Amino acid sequence: GTSDAAAMTSMVRLVVDGDKFCHMVKSRGFILSLIVALLSGGFSGMLYYYDSVLETKFIRKLVPTEVVFNVFITFVALVLGFRTAHALTRYTDAAMYLHKLSACWVGTASTLFAFCRASKAETESVDQFQQTLIRLISVVNALSLEALQGTSKSAHGKFRFEVLGLEDLDAATQGDIVQSEHRVEFVFQLVQQLCVDGMESGVLGVPAPILTRSFQEMGSALLTFHEAKKLALVQMPYAYILITATLLVSEAVCVPFMMALYTRGVWLSFFFSMAVTFFMWITNCVNESLDNPFTIESKALNPCDTQHDLNSQLLQLLAQRSSPSARTDPGDTTHGSPGSNKPECTYPDLLAHTRRLSLNTWDRRTRRSIEHCVEEAHPPDDTELAPPVRMCSNEDANHARAPPGGAAAAPAPRHWRPGQEA
Repeated sequence: GTSDAAAMTSMVRLVVDGDKFCHMVKSRGFILSLIVALLSGGFSGMLYYYDSVLETKFIRKLVPTEVVFNVFITFVALVLGFRTAHALTRYTDAAMYLHKLSACWVGTASTLFAFCRASKAETESVDQFQQTLIRLISVVNALSLEALQGTSKSAHGKFRFEVLGLEDLDAATQGDIVQSEHRVEFVFQLVQQLCVDGMESGVLGVPAPILTRSFQEMGSALLTFHEAKKLALVQMPYAYILITATLLVSEAVCVPFMMALYTRGVWLSFFFSMAVTFFMWITNCVNESLDNPFTIESKALNPCDTQHDLNSQLLQLLAQRSSPSARTDPGDTTHGSPGSNKPECTYPDLLAHTRRLSLNTWDRRTRRSIEHCVEEAHPPDDTELAPPVRMCSNEDANHARAPPGGAAAAPAPRHWRPGQEA
């Protein structure tokens, strides 16, 4: 059916994903598993040749009964199953923490930007508060993702995260961030101090109990970061890792004997021994790579995309800060509303008069309406050609500044690895 075809198409796309497939093939775990599997298969083929072709018949005198072998293989499979379940749990938890951390910071910035609308302070002070806030939030989220990659130096390197307007912060703040021992907590405290100073200066024009919501969101972000650190810093117990490795080595040695005894042909013995050994070893290697899903070596998550989305959401908040509040087009919606001369209607009447539209249809109609308004406001002129759009790099955009006397411009994202000097 259609669902089966769609599932097959998704599976094919997943298999032929060139980047991920090449990374898997070039990984240390894949190469190690393939080497061990080839050695195990070659050993099995050699055993079959000496036992069956040369008719020495020595394998049956050495190997235990089938029951013992089945119990051993079942035990190894159960251990790998437990290891796989543990690795998948760490992966799903890491994905949850990654998006929850970003959501907490976006929620903090959104509520603080909304509280600034009721501010009685000067426009320049409000703009300074908002510009500094989005920079600090972008930096603290990038520092958090950097810390979650761990302290070990991997051959694949580490992710590089883009931050908003980092160089726009004063030199003293940048130096303190670089020199601090616990950078995430340091920038977190800077955000809280900025909010308290905003309360004192009148930038945040809301009562203190309402402002508590923002501090709760910030606390949730820090708590989420420390919960995610257990995935990056707390590894599997060494004894369990040693036991798993011992079982896998025993499997690579024992399986060739059984395959040489119960298969027919050198190549069949080689193939089955290699396949069983390879899949068991590669499964364990994948599980080991998921011990810390935040690293670039695991190829499981992409924190750079999350950081980029956070920066885009922060810039959207900055662009939306002066927009008017949403309202409804009066039309027939005033029917029965308080203060109107029309008689109050019942719930069935409200259902009958409320216009309904699918989201996709509304999106298409709204886009057409916007394009039509733009064409009416700016009719096309065939005599003049539009100037070409200049594409600038992140480094060039980062040095853009606001015109003298005007409000600060939105910061341009810059690729910066936390841990290096700004």
